[in-house]
Amino acid sequence: MNDKDPKKPSDEDIKKLIEQLKRNKFGKNTAISFGFLLHKNYVVHMVFSLVINFLISAVVIGLAIGIKQPLIDMEILGYILAIILLTLLENFVKILMFKYFMRIMILSMGLLSVLIQIFVLAIIDLILIQGFQFLGVEHLIIFAFGFSILRFLLSIYIRRWLFTKKIRFLEGN
Repeated sequence: MNDKDPKKPSDEDIKKLIEQLKRNKFGKNTAISFGFLLHKNYVVHMVFSLVINFLISAVVIGLAIGIKQPLIDMEILGYILAIILLTLLENFVKILMFKYFMRIMILSMGLLSVLIQIFVLAIIDLILIQGFQFLGVEHLIIFAFGFSILRFLLSIYIRRWLFTKKIRFLEGN
C-alpha cells in the first residue's frame, strides 16, 4: 500500500497492470471492435445486435404510437423478418465500410452509419411487400434517427458493463 494515500494502488500493483497491458497487445481490428462490435465472438455480437435491435425498434415504434404518430404499418411476422434482415444487412454493410472506408466512417462521427441504416431500411421496405411498410419517407428517417440514438446509448451502456465485468475478472474479484 501507498503510505501517502491508502486508496491509491501500490507501485507493485501498477507494475502488474503495465505487464498485463503489454501482454494484451491490440490487433488491427481494435478500432472495429471499439466502434462497432459488442463482443469478440461474432456470433455473440450478432445475438446481442439482434436483441438490441428488437428492443430498440419496439421502443421507437411504441413511442411513435404513444404520441399518435405511427411510423410503420406492420404485422408481427413482417416485423420479425424486417428486424432480422436489418441486423444481418446492416452488420454486413458496416463490416465492409469499416474494412474499406474506416477513415470516412470515423470522420463522419456516426452520420454515415445512420445513412447506411436509412438505406438498409428502405431496401427492407421494398423487399417486404406485406407486413412491414413505412408510412412515408419522413417516417423512415424519423425511425432511423430515433433508432440510432437509442441504440447508441444502449450500446455504450452494454460496452461499459462488459468492460467493468472484464476488469473485475482480471483483478480476480
